[in-house]
Amino acid sequence: MFDRIFANYLVEKRKLGPECLEKIFELQEKKRVRLGVIAISEKLMTEEQVEEVNKLQTITDKRFGDLAVERGYLSDNQVTRLLALQGNSFLSFVQATVDLKYMTMNDIVDSLNEYQQEQSYTLTDMDNLKSCDIDRIIPIYVYDLPGYAKEIIGVAARTVARLVDYHVYIDKPYTSDKLITENLCHQPSEGDFSILLAFSGSEDAMVKAAVGFAGEQYIDDSEDALDSVCELINCINGIFATEISRRGIDIDMLAPSYKLGAGVINSEEIINVPMYVYGKALTLSVVLSDNYTIE
Repeated sequence: MFDRIFANYLVEKRKLGPECLEKIFELQEKKRVRLGVIAISEKLMTEEQVEEVNKLQTITDKRFGDLAVERGYLSDNQVTRLLALQGNSFLSFVQATVDLKYMTMNDIVDSLNEYQQEQSYTLTDMDNLKSCDIDRIIPIYVYDLPGYAKEIIGVAARTVARLVDYHVYIDKPYTSDKLITENLCHQPSEGDFSILLAFSGSEDAMVKAAVGFAGEQYIDDSEDALDSVCELINCINGIFATEISRRGIDIDMLAPSYKLGAGVINSEEIINVPMYVYGKALTLSVVLSDNYTIE
């Protein structure tokens, strides 16, 4: 996550050109492989076991390694070894940038210091960001939001990272009483409390997210894309509902729906989180009540 955030910062500051990022990301991807692929190559898991764990991630908010340990396919020590082989995304970004001679290590360190000062981040914040651990990064952005909003935003970001785009990243949330967007996918839940979860964005952004989630072979047009994003929202809400049910909190998900071409959410407070999937901007919106209208 932070590799993409910092990369965009360097472009904004004109320390890297957009064309440089393509080559950096290409080199970076060659050095990073998904944990399941490494587990197969190391003969620690079979393809069938990896596929089983991947499917479990669509219904539970847990990491690949944690699920593999629970199923008895890996030990804790083996997961640690696989993570070491996989490497850190931010460090691989830095290494690729230096290897391509776009920046020196001193340039990168200076830019990191500037970024920290501009964002008013602590040393602990920076350590958490550079870890590229989504569980350590999300709290930096949502620390002042209501509890349930923090939880569902965390579930959404982790689910998108696992099922759609590993390099997803977010920006600072903002609130509004109206959200006007090009395309809108949304799903309400009701019960012990009410919550509305929505994704919105350009047609291109929606298609990118849909292809990442469902596969290109299932997306023929914009309506297919929005339908797929609705299924992604349903998946996120299902994981969230399961997690909070363990604390005795019950909510029921209603059917998701979409508005193609334009959509508006009105409410007293809409929590909006800019989310970037395959570099395309989406907005994740959360309303923590049933006091809203959709046009």
